[in-house]
Amino acid sequence: MQGEQEGRGGAELDGSLFRRFLPEIDHRTTGEILSHPDFARMRPVYIAATTAQYEITALPGQWQSTAGRVAALGAIICNDAVFDPADRATWPTLARFKQSVAVFGLTSPRQNDEIVARLVTTGHLTLERPPEDGRVRLLRPRESLLAWDREVIASYYGVLRQLYPETGYGPALARDPAFQRAQRGVATTMFPVIGGFLAANTDLLPFLSMNNGVHVLLMLAEASAADPTAPVRESALAGLKPRFGFSRSHVRNVLIAAEAHGLVVRRGPVGLGLTPRGSAALDRFIADTLASHDMTYRMARRAMETPPLRPCG
Repeated sequence: MQGEQEGRGGAELDGSLFRRFLPEIDHRTTGEILSHPDFARMRPVYIAATTAQYEITALPGQWQSTAGRVAALGAIICNDAVFDPADRATWPTLARFKQSVAVFGLTSPRQNDEIVARLVTTGHLTLERPPEDGRVRLLRPRESLLAWDREVIASYYGVLRQLYPETGYGPALARDPAFQRAQRGVATTMFPVIGGFLAANTDLLPFLSMNNGVHVLLMLAEASAADPTAPVRESALAGLKPRFGFSRSHVRNVLIAAEAHGLVVRRGPVGLGLTPRGSAALDRFIADTLASHDMTYRMARRAMETPPLRPCG
């Protein structure tokens, strides 16, 4: 679609949001998802379904789900999905992992080492010595990590099915390991695309590097869903501590930063609410992630009928 399109509540959306991430893949775009008549109804479902996978009790390693850690988990799983022992270029080495995750710019090499060590210690990752070269170690996810990832995949496609029931997304919702491997395999070629749309959402970009910064804003949106005009008390977000492991002071710091960036507004002495700018940034984040998942679903179905892809880089 060209030009500006009608979006939420009649608001015009930038025409660039209707461009495909990859021109050759016929997928639902960010703009199409944002302008879907059921987008507002879907939003709280998205927040509840997807954030549940990143709570401390669910996240492999049982720690805070920073954007950098989540990106690192994805890189480990995706690199393993294209691993071919006969092709050294596909080996999921520590160096390849660091190269893959560097695209997102969310973690340092030292932090990546800490993530790997934590996953090994907690039993979610093994460092495998290949018989062809004992000098290197391959990062091989164990079944517990892969099972968590299948739940993550299903959470996003479950939301997409609400918007597009005709597509079904059956293999994803069935937690099919073959689909998981295909979807994560094609995703190795998508790291620059994902990094690109995250960076393009400049209003939300500062909060990706904050511990659960985006989750705090999503929870504020969820708390406001019943009555968007009613202020939300900061204390209403206190339940985030046992779920995500951060303190009330951290929540306050995220909200103060969001207020400074024009995403959150104070309503009365103790009330909070998202500004239209803040709501738009979160909606774009949601639509971007769903558009990318619709795209990789189509790519994965195609890949399941063709030879495996090689990782980029």
